[in-house]
Formats: sequence, structure tokens, C-alpha cells
Amino acid sequence: MENLEIGLMAHAINPATSLIIRSQDRHFSDNIAPLFPYAQVLCGAALSAEVFACAAFGENVLSLFHLSEQIVMVTEYKIEEGDTLDGLLLSEIAYGYSVVPILYQKYSRDNYSLMPWYDVKLYASDRLIVLATSSSLQRIEWGEMLPRLWQVQIEKALTTNAIMYGAQEIVLITGCTPLTARQWMNNLSGVLPIPLYKHQAQRLVRELTKIQVLANVMFIGQGSSST
Repeated sequence: MENLEIGLMAHAINPATSLIIRSQDRHFSDNIAPLFPYAQVLCGAALSAEVFACAAFGENVLSLFHLSEQIVMVTEYKIEEGDTLDGLLLSEIAYGYSVVPILYQKYSRDNYSLMPWYDVKLYASDRLIVLATSSSLQRIEWGEMLPRLWQVQIEKALTTNAIMYGAQEIVLITGCTPLTARQWMNNLSGVLPIPLYKHQAQRLVRELTKIQVLANVMFIGQGSSST
């Protein structure tokens, strides 16, 4: 109540100030937050509890902040062989688990990448830092990726070089093997049999278009696999 009183006095003196009210009771926070839409009401106990729960999964929570009524955690992963992140592209991790990769460090290298390219594939002993909510961290722990609901249909390549470069783009964006990508490009027209996330599929079509490969995005619905 003292924090609330001081906060209201500060707002009365300067209504333009950013007001944050600290509480130690979650019910108190939930009750007063709707009454003061110009203020952020944060419960220290609730913040600590959520971070503690996520740390129980084994993740290293480096920091946290409050955004749009959610707690966002800066979380570090050391990739282990066979875990739910091993062998995935950053694009699959970002779209499949609803996280934002902000730092990637290759195993045994000193340098690291901030806001890394989503074409990077993770392997054992790599380091990754992401922004994530508690629900996203739980999905990573359980390996529950969102379903891939999109595919790319390739009509034709306008030049011989487009076939070669198209295969390279498919490898980078989908993570398939070079041999598989070449086989697909040598047998046009057709639909790539690998399901993708929407932004993956859209990016692949954009990149293929740049190298004179005609392609479009297809929605395949809820029946696709998420593995």
C-alpha cells in the first residue's frame, strides 16, 4: 500500500512520468492493475516464481523483462547431442517454439553472432541465447514444436544455372541434404515434400524468384506433421 500511495503521489505531481508499482502480493497486483492503466504493476514474487519454474527445467535464465503483460526471459542453452534443439535450423527453433534467437556461438570458437541468420543449424556443444516466454521454454523442454502448415510448389527454372542455385537455396532454408535438393530441382514441376513454417516458405519463394525460379507458397492445413 505504501508503494501504491507513493506511486499515485508521483503521478499526481507529474502525469507524464513512467509509473511502476512494486508489489509482493500477486492478488493485490491483479486487483489494482486495471484501476491504473497508466502504470505497470509488477509483483516481485510472481516474477521470481516464473523464473524459478523455468530454471527447474535446467535452462540458464540470464535476465528478464516485462513486455505486454508477459514476462520475457533471456535464456541461454548449451546444445547437447540428441536434445530438442540439436540439428535444427534457427528458423525452425524461432517459428516452431516461438522464441527470438539473439546470440549464436559455434562450438570451440571465441567469436559469436548477434541476431544470427536463421539459416544456421545447431549442433552439440553450440551456444544459443534466446528471448522466450515460460510457455516457449516449456515447449522446448518437451519438444512440442508448432505444426508446419506450408509447402512450396516450384513450377520451373528459367535457366540452367537457376537449377543449381535453386538447390542451394533449398538446402539453406529447409535444411535438407544437397543431394535431395538437386533431385527435386531436376524433376520440375513439383511440390517440395518437406512442410515448412509460413515465414520459411515465403522466404524460400522470394529467394528462388531472385534466381529466376518460379515458385509459390501453398497452405496444407492441420494435417501436416510437426516433426
